[in-house]
Amino acid sequence: MPKVFKWDEINGRGTEQDRVEAFLTDTTDTYAILQLRDIPETRDEHFMSYNALRRKQLEPEVDHYEVIYVAPLIPYADQQTMLEDTYQRFNISRPADFHGHSLSVSDIVALRQSGIVSAHYVDSVGFQDLPGFFSGKNHLRTLEDMVEQNDNQLDGIINNLPDEKLPCKCEVKKESVLDQLKELRASDPAPPKDLAEQILERIRE
Repeated sequence: MPKVFKWDEINGRGTEQDRVEAFLTDTTDTYAILQLRDIPETRDEHFMSYNALRRKQLEPEVDHYEVIYVAPLIPYADQQTMLEDTYQRFNISRPADFHGHSLSVSDIVALRQSGIVSAHYVDSVGFQDLPGFFSGKNHLRTLEDMVEQNDNQLDGIINNLPDEKLPCKCEVKKESVLDQLKELRASDPAPPKDLAEQILERIRE
């Protein structure tokens, strides 16, 4: 069965790994607030509108973001209204256990509903849907980066054993995450269905 988290133990005190696992594995539908990491690669992306980002020939990259907050998704009738209400909540009456900055341009609200994950970029006005933000391969790579303990290789299997056939000093050329994402978007721009289930199946292998 999926791991059930107590939200007051995750938010405010849990690690990012805890929040990612809660977002992907909780028995209820969930939402997550993602904000840009403070790293050199994101220096020019903070608080940038989607159109400004595109003018620089950039796209939001999942590896540039940190999962700041996760909570159960309350049922709603209209997604746009729900996103606008989320924006107001995380600006006017932020939850006490939320420790990010007020929801702002360049942040992302991610939704997981019936196993389907979607991403919505906070724009200057409204939200911009990001159908290519979560790809099964790229998102699994990011999750593995967070939880891999033996650091032997990143191949979509958590804590896998090293390949004994390879000499220990052998260097394996790895395709960059950006190249993988570009290839995946070119072949299938739509987000995969049942992403959480796919990830969990790979973790259990």
